[in-house]
Amino acid sequence: MFWADRIAKEIEEKLGERAQAKPLLIRDEKTLSGRVHIGSMRGVAIHGVIAEVLTEYGVANEYRYELNDFDDFDSIPGYLDETVYREHLGKPLYAVPSPELGYDSYADYYGDEFMRVHKKAGFTPSYYTARELYASGKMDALIKTALEHAADIRRIQKEVSGSQKEDDWLPISVVCEECGKIKTTRAFDFDGETVAYVCDQSPYGATPCGKEARISPYGGTAKLFWKADWAAKWVAVGVDIEGAGKDHSTKGGSRDVANHIVREVFGSEPPFDIPYEFFLVGGKKMSSSKGKGSTAKEMS
Repeated sequence: MFWADRIAKEIEEKLGERAQAKPLLIRDEKTLSGRVHIGSMRGVAIHGVIAEVLTEYGVANEYRYELNDFDDFDSIPGYLDETVYREHLGKPLYAVPSPELGYDSYADYYGDEFMRVHKKAGFTPSYYTARELYASGKMDALIKTALEHAADIRRIQKEVSGSQKEDDWLPISVVCEECGKIKTTRAFDFDGETVAYVCDQSPYGATPCGKEARISPYGGTAKLFWKADWAAKWVAVGVDIEGAGKDHSTKGGSRDVANHIVREVFGSEPPFDIPYEFFLVGGKKMSSSKGKGSTAKEMS
């Protein structure tokens, strides 16, 4: 049996009743940290083929793809001018300038390149960006819930993955109102309406500005940290099916943590999982942000 038929049958068995009420929503995403390597096409293809097979079986579905432009710009690929891009380290990818004219941002440029590869390969999901999702307000109620249950999220991360957080740690990054960076800020003290933050962190050489303020964390002014973000997106988008690289689905991995958060904090069930293997180069994973591995564009 073709692998997609096997997985589609499992989905029918587990989600059949839900599929009668609404089209099943299949989701995938990619952080646009540079030229997207060919390994990232694996998720595109797996989710795309599952969508096609479910359609053949008469199971209505929608395939949505998130172009993640809200993660931070954490490293400068070797093919870019470090002197030009160093000042942008720590900013959301949507706020980093494009390497070529004609695009709104770094994320817009590399997202367009990756979407062209999707189309060439025959996959046509509907697209949205992480920034749009947050700015739309669809994440606001989930952000509030996550902040109200920050202690539970800290507990889950410790119990499931062994990650220990400070007692005032909040699962959110604020975009600094002064310098526009997101990775240099540290949020604390949620009062029910606003969070306090200070721009005093300097990961991977990013320069903080020292701003101290309170801000409402809604409407795109802030972003949940990765594992809480993943769980919240499942609820906000209404995801039924979403796989990921096998490292996420191991015990204590990101998927394991997100599964606990979505159940215990957001009161929902995680999507049907499809763990998959990696494409390796020299025995190591490829990296878009570091420019390692053949690009999807080159391979296509």
